[in-house]
Amino acid sequence: MKILVVGVGVVGSVYAAKLVQAGHSVDVVARGQRAAELRASGVRLKRAGADHVEVIPVPVVDLPAAHPGYDLVLAAVRFEQLPGLLPVLANSTGNCDVLIFTNTAGRSTAIAETLGPRCLLGFPSVGGFLSAGAVTYVLIRQQKTMLGEIGKASSARLDRLSTVFSGAGFATKTTARIDAWLLGHAAFVAPIAGALYRCDTDPRRLASDRQALKLMVEATREAFRALLGNQLVEIPANLKALYLRAPATFTVEYWRRTFAGPRGELWFAAHARAAREEMESVAAHLLDVVRATGNPADDLARLLSPPPRS
Repeated sequence: MKILVVGVGVVGSVYAAKLVQAGHSVDVVARGQRAAELRASGVRLKRAGADHVEVIPVPVVDLPAAHPGYDLVLAAVRFEQLPGLLPVLANSTGNCDVLIFTNTAGRSTAIAETLGPRCLLGFPSVGGFLSAGAVTYVLIRQQKTMLGEIGKASSARLDRLSTVFSGAGFATKTTARIDAWLLGHAAFVAPIAGALYRCDTDPRRLASDRQALKLMVEATREAFRALLGNQLVEIPANLKALYLRAPATFTVEYWRRTFAGPRGELWFAAHARAAREEMESVAAHLLDVVRATGNPADDLARLLSPPPRS
């Protein structure tokens, strides 16, 4: 498969490199310093906890002049970058499929209006950080690479893409309700980001702040209950068990241990730090949807509402 990856931060770098190693033809779009790094050294990957750095050469191309002969465009960008990117993708990449690889909960209609039936939605299963041109990463075992069509349950191309990503080493799952899955993910990750922002995105500091952890857990429990009660979300079984079946004290302790260790930085803090505008947009959308259900969500509002301006 011939693939164009737009956005070569942590997620784009890992997926581009693994797809190359699986035998696919991959070009990447990058600008500025990142483009210079990739042209000079290729994608440099280091799995968290390992010493070895893999170097995977990838061609860097300019998107407006991109050749339209791709089978797939993988847009691994933050949500606030989409308004400027979507018209460019619509005009520069022929008729190939476009996979938007970020949390677009509630915005799929607007995206489809620009890209039409070419568009698919998904979410990655990678965490990590980019430093000095190298990506330190982890494949998050508890979360699969998610793929879905807008407005329909399945398709041949969805099955084909699932095979492509699985063959590149990513545990992959398709869903008939991708918008609902993305909203469920927002209900999970926005409170985590909100708690991290209270602690200057320092995961170890959050681990030691039991009140912030308790507020984070209760906020997610409120959101899950409100959204499930109105059949608005698809929530993975492991998160249902952690938030809706386990005692809150158990869930708080689980997150205390997570944020005290390396996973707190790799899974959550690095992204929350680099993508605050995106996370605040996700949080605002989540609050709007939960409030519209009419269910109580005082803890969610307390955690996610922006502080009053002085």
